[in-house]
Amino acid sequence: MQPQRVLVLREEGRAMLAYGWGFMIFEDPPDSVRTLFNLSRMVGMGGKPFIITVGDVVSSNFGTYAYTNVAIVDGKTRRRVELGGPGIEAEYKCRNSPGTITPECYSAVSQAVRLTPAEGRARVAVEGEEDLLSLVAIRECRLNAGWVVYGHWKGFVCAIPCTPFFKRLAEVLLETYFEQH
Repeated sequence: MQPQRVLVLREEGRAMLAYGWGFMIFEDPPDSVRTLFNLSRMVGMGGKPFIITVGDVVSSNFGTYAYTNVAIVDGKTRRRVELGGPGIEAEYKCRNSPGTITPECYSAVSQAVRLTPAEGRARVAVEGEEDLLSLVAIRECRLNAGWVVYGHWKGFVCAIPCTPFFKRLAEVLLETYFEQH
């Protein structure tokens, strides 16, 4: 269901997205990173889940203390994001204005998630703002095989497992709280 036009977040959607979703981790790195991997084992994903990070700081932290398979970054917090481990094998670039999801960025996130192998590393470099692309990452992530992780503006990390429930929730949020322009 890739949009053909720009999705614009409606005002009532802002309130819905202000909440943290999934598991909220109130620890600083590297403890927050370790907690995610402990959660992964506890829910049956094992010790090597497919990790999608959204945001410069969380991507840098996961790159430093573990790994991220797909990092979605805008370069506004840090000039350069190091993913750690093997280098980036693929980079996708797109433009995305605040409060929107462009078809270009939807496609970039979808391709990065779909085409990056389990041991691979990719980056989606966003010119503009990457925040709402977490919904795309959740909708497109590999079922029961990984996590979408992003930093919440209140200072904690949200870790969303790629389960049918959260994939459907992302779909409902995209359908309900966005208008196509």
